Amino acid sequence: MRLAGKVAIITGGGGAGIGHAIARRFGHEGCAVVVSDVNEAGAAAVAAEVQAAGGRAVSLRVDASNGDDVRALVDLAIATYGRLTTIVNCAAMATVKYLHEIDEAEWRRTIDGCLTSVYLTAHHALPHLMAVGRAAGPSITSISSANGVVTNPHFGGYSAGKAGILGLTRNLALDYGPHGIRANAICPGLILNDVTRPRNQADEAEWAGNLDCYPLGEIGTPEDIANAALYLASDEAKWVTGATLMVDGGLTIQSPEAVMRPSFRRRWKPGTKVGITSAV
Repeated sequence: MRLAGKVAIITGGGGAGIGHAIARRFGHEGCAVVVSDVNEAGAAAVAAEVQAAGGRAVSLRVDASNGDDVRALVDLAIATYGRLTTIVNCAAMATVKYLHEIDEAEWRRTIDGCLTSVYLTAHHALPHLMAVGRAAGPSITSISSANGVVTNPHFGGYSAGKAGILGLTRNLALDYGPHGIRANAICPGLILNDVTRPRNQADEAEWAGNLDCYPLGEIGTPEDIANAALYLASDEAKWVTGATLMVDGGLTIQSPEAVMRPSFRRRWKPGTKVGITSAV
């Protein structure tokens, strides 16, 4: 098992998306998990699912942007399993508005949900990650977003928070590398689960547009991100730190022209014949 002996806290793990998939994958690979979410019932259901599959899991209702909640989360991990080796930050918050329409409270909720939550888990967990020692392979993996590298309309707060994760991750890697602690970030593209995929596919034009944006011609799943998180938390990645791993189907490798200009898009769409006489 690739995570045998590890103990992980997973924030934002109580839904049907990335955190849920990571909890399942980690449990399957021998990691004891502490699932947290503002959705108490959801977190408990995910922990029960891990247990039913033969894994070890507990859950706690946690607002990851609240310091007291995060302290209690770390305390639960230590009280239950005796140590802590791994943090996976999945909690997030998005406000989709023009910046001049976002009030200060909305801005703070968005930044706190995306970025302050990562600071808080690191702040409370780092003493335990340092104490566990280099041989345990301690690590912090944070889920950023392709929108932390590029951006979308009305994503000012969300993109700022997700970009902030990348800077914080690099600093964690630098400051705590001497303790053997690795810190990395994952930037997913569009991720759809069994609930959200049918809703997106219902609008044929929107769905076709989504697919056109991705060179691989398909949309990601929570399991795609869980597999990346598994690698980064495992000892297979023992010499990987400060990295931003793009798990986005090729979304961010393109220039805007590749997405927006029909003639450019047709060049890499299978089955389309385009005569190219010059290149820009």
